[in-house]
Amino acid sequence: MVVQLTKRDLQVLRDLALSHVLSRDQLLALGYFSTVTRVNTRLRELMGVGLVKRLETPFFTQSLYMASASATEVIGERIAPLLTSRSGSPRFLQHALSVTNARISLLGKGASAWRFEQQLRATFAVGGKELEVRPDGLAVIPNKGLLVVEVDLGHVNPAKFAEKLGAYDAFIATGECERAWGESTFRLLTLTTGSLRAKHLTRSLPSGSTLIHDVLTFDQFGVQAASNWS
Repeated sequence: MVVQLTKRDLQVLRDLALSHVLSRDQLLALGYFSTVTRVNTRLRELMGVGLVKRLETPFFTQSLYMASASATEVIGERIAPLLTSRSGSPRFLQHALSVTNARISLLGKGASAWRFEQQLRATFAVGGKELEVRPDGLAVIPNKGLLVVEVDLGHVNPAKFAEKLGAYDAFIATGECERAWGESTFRLLTLTTGSLRAKHLTRSLPSGSTLIHDVLTFDQFGVQAASNWS
């Protein structure tokens, strides 16, 4: 089979690589295709030439799609390394799909752009200690600035989450945010599983922090979390 790759194909492959995994309905919601028939047909063609692989899982009603290792030749050198360290564990897939659901919701609420985790990761030093920020994504909100997104499925220890918040606070205070992301500050939105977990995460903000941190459940924000797999 010979397939002539279009600009849309390259965008889909890039998105599959950066998002880790996407469902058929997510590809539709992101605007790549207008009908189920079209998305199914094109994915079948891309699978036929080895650029996309389908992941069958008993934990999700739809097939899931990932960019295959063969796609490294067409998605670019900066993104290609992402395809070599992919996990297919239920927890990994659940988190990746939930992040994309948050992205789709924010774009529907007026966000003008989305940046992926791999485009945002930054390390910096404070007092001789190396810190890292690695959000799940970032939405650009017109006239309101940057909204950093964390998707929490209840697996992270609250103490570890507090360390993450401390790193975000230092990221802003040291000017590293402006250097790395082009803006001096941002608002942090954490989406989590339930109201009790939300209360615990809200209390995790270090004393004296200037970070603006909103914690909402998926239901409160109108986002569907992927099924709670085990």
